[in-house]
Amino acid sequence: MFRLIMVSILVTLAGCVDQSRDVSETGSPVGPAVSESSASTDATTSDGVVSESDTNPKREVLLNVGENIILPAYKALRDDAAVFSGDGNAITDYCNAIGTETEAEMRFQTKARLNDLVDSIQVVELLLLGPLVANEGGLHHRIHPYIDFPLATCSLDQAVVSHTEGDYSIDIRASNQKGLPAIEYLLANPNLNHSCPAQVPATQGWNGLSEVERKRQRCNLAQTVAVDVADATASAFALWDPEDGNFLSEFTHDINTGANFQALSDALFYVEKNTKSRKLTVPLGLDSDCSTVTCGALVESPYLERSLDNIAINLETFLLIYEGGADFGFDDIIEQAGFPDVNQRFRDQVIAARTNAENASVGLAEQVKKLRDSGRSADCVNAFANPDAEDRSFSACNLAGLVKRVTDDLKIDFVTIIEVSIPGNVQSDND
Repeated sequence: MFRLIMVSILVTLAGCVDQSRDVSETGSPVGPAVSESSASTDATTSDGVVSESDTNPKREVLLNVGENIILPAYKALRDDAAVFSGDGNAITDYCNAIGTETEAEMRFQTKARLNDLVDSIQVVELLLLGPLVANEGGLHHRIHPYIDFPLATCSLDQAVVSHTEGDYSIDIRASNQKGLPAIEYLLANPNLNHSCPAQVPATQGWNGLSEVERKRQRCNLAQTVAVDVADATASAFALWDPEDGNFLSEFTHDINTGANFQALSDALFYVEKNTKSRKLTVPLGLDSDCSTVTCGALVESPYLERSLDNIAINLETFLLIYEGGADFGFDDIIEQAGFPDVNQRFRDQVIAARTNAENASVGLAEQVKKLRDSGRSADCVNAFANPDAEDRSFSACNLAGLVKRVTDDLKIDFVTIIEVSIPGNVQSDND
């Protein structure tokens, strides 16, 4: 169904904190949780060199995840973005082929490369920390601003006209006109008409252009956006790369263990705030952030029709980070604390949710539309509350309930046992 990019990483594996945080909820397991203060710490020699022989378990997680998961994932993202953009690469070939006999073939190949890029992006979405989210997320918003900025299609339609007329600079464009959502709209949206009100001057003559010309103009802007995405992904990897910016050293340094372990655990909460809420309960109308029956305009990847594939990759990556691949992860700390049942429950629940997403026969955008038109919101609410129910008329509603089981344990057992806080931006969750 899609290319799970982290499979290759699994094969190769060898073996400012938010101040508005909540304490973990009551009813959490109580036991010998492994803390930074109680665990053995790195031995320091007389010349100040830190010995790796006696590693703090939390730092051991950072070393493993940083070197064996974050670096490969950021590198894969950089490489896939480079393959997609630039001279002689996928999108350039497609733009040049529009209106020729090779257009269909080049479009097929370009869509395949774009899906590869989306796979890589969805992996890195679970690794939003460090330079990628510094400066209010500037780099991330150039790559995939979906979670913070709904796509402004009318502004993007006007940008196509400005780009064609030579009056365009991506540097001054808002985040809601950048990144993957913009590329997807420009390349994969089958409706070539603009989305602006009739009174907008810039687009008044757009619908009268030939189909070939409209495709070509959209493709040319998509190429510019793709180059910006490639530059941002290259910068993100370079900042982590030990041979360049070497943020990896700062991330794994023993004096930063507490803050960075918290940051890594915060990153896992992507499945709460975004995979569950932004990508599922909000579009499905199960969240108060949606003020209508459903909010189909907020579905992720609607034109590539891979919203549920993205969720499956999020869940796959969550489990990869949680378990540290084949090496030391959060699960090992929880095991050492005496709660193997918690690890097994996480594993079972993540796999159940991922299987639902992978096996869905109807895409999320279509399910949301059907839900809106059928007036069966109560069925969705019931499927969300009882995700194991056999009635799968709206499998995405069941999926939301399955992901909620994961995030409920994340907010209680996980934070209690490994002794971290719930991120401040999760406190207002509505379900």
